[in-house]
Amino acid sequence: MTNRILGRAARVVRGMRKRTPMVFPAPQLALALRVEEVATLRRSLGPRLLGQLLGHLVARLRAELRLLPFPRPPEGAEICGILSDRRHAAIPALVAGLEVICRERVELGGIAIRPIINAVIVCDETGEADHHALIEFGRQMLATCSPLNEHGQVRFVEYAGASQKIDPTIDPWFAPDDIELRYQPQLCCETGRVIAMKAVGQLHHQQAGMMDLDELLPRLDAQMRADVTSTMVKRALAQMPAWERLGVDLPRVSITLGDSDLGAERLAETILWELDRLDISPSRLEIELRDGIGMHGGMIPVTENLLRFAHAGCVLTLGGFGTANAALENLRRFEIRRVRFGREFTAGCDHRTDQQRMILAVLALAEHLGLETLADGVATTDERAFLAQIGLAAVQGDAVAPLLTAEGAQQFLMQHRPLQPLLPVVRRQA
Repeated sequence: MTNRILGRAARVVRGMRKRTPMVFPAPQLALALRVEEVATLRRSLGPRLLGQLLGHLVARLRAELRLLPFPRPPEGAEICGILSDRRHAAIPALVAGLEVICRERVELGGIAIRPIINAVIVCDETGEADHHALIEFGRQMLATCSPLNEHGQVRFVEYAGASQKIDPTIDPWFAPDDIELRYQPQLCCETGRVIAMKAVGQLHHQQAGMMDLDELLPRLDAQMRADVTSTMVKRALAQMPAWERLGVDLPRVSITLGDSDLGAERLAETILWELDRLDISPSRLEIELRDGIGMHGGMIPVTENLLRFAHAGCVLTLGGFGTANAALENLRRFEIRRVRFGREFTAGCDHRTDQQRMILAVLALAEHLGLETLADGVATTDERAFLAQIGLAAVQGDAVAPLLTAEGAQQFLMQHRPLQPLLPVVRRQA
């Protein structure tokens, strides 16, 4: 990709030189750069380290590319400005330097991270365009960067004036039909029965390969994210009647939705209509809340969708129980019946006393509140045995089964069907 971008920049420079022997105006160069998945970075790093990351990028851009940055909103993840080096011969070096800055790891408080960064250099050959118009054009071009590139993209584009329009019919990077579902069973610790199948979406893309939707969804725009979420839920629900026709009983299917997904307009209406169409009781759909409620999807639309799910009878589960994202005031408000303990609690819980104290304390809180419990990310049989011993209701993870195809999940369900009594039950007469 780097050679292709540098080649284009070099051709622009040669074209300027060949155009006329007269002295031509120096081009104007604008930069629009965006750090992707900023919500995820803010949750994992915290606001202070995220601010340091953006400050580090600005400092390097100023020092190495002579960027004159525009003011940036405190919560923004974009860095925009004008490149002060207006020499034609400097353009290839600017593009190459930007590639290096966007790809290198950043050391923050002992943590080395490599954020996903998309960047666009806009070249105005006339040297007369308004700076704000160049920046706005660069922002529009950022929207055309592929969300499938896990390392981000650096692009060099020419500006042809305010009347220039970006083609709105750009082919989508992928279609919702490219999504494949995998399933992970949740086992009851007391009976060994399968109480639910968690549906996990994966994208099989010709160029990008296999990608988890959890990693991809934050990079998508609102409409594509809504289409992907709707497609995934519909496919998971449609699988239940297919299994039942083969004599396999599954109490419910579990779907994890982020706060941004839950903010989609008419999400609850669409899913509840699909349940009715398939003649599936709403109580057989579990929706796990992954993020803090209302943080990214908007408090009003997220609340409306959750209340509709709750009143219809869907099972709402609070993910990340015991962490900052799992606010306890939401338990009663949304009639949440179940909580999930993540890998941060289950890792090494069979031998680490600090983990045991933590999970026992959080488990006691869940039992006091009358909540069902699920341990996620259970990796070993020893962890599974310990969690069952202390009273977790259900477990999920590689110690139970890895992610399975629909056919693999069907075989698992058949192997874990409840045993039927071998002899008829004879009631004693009074």
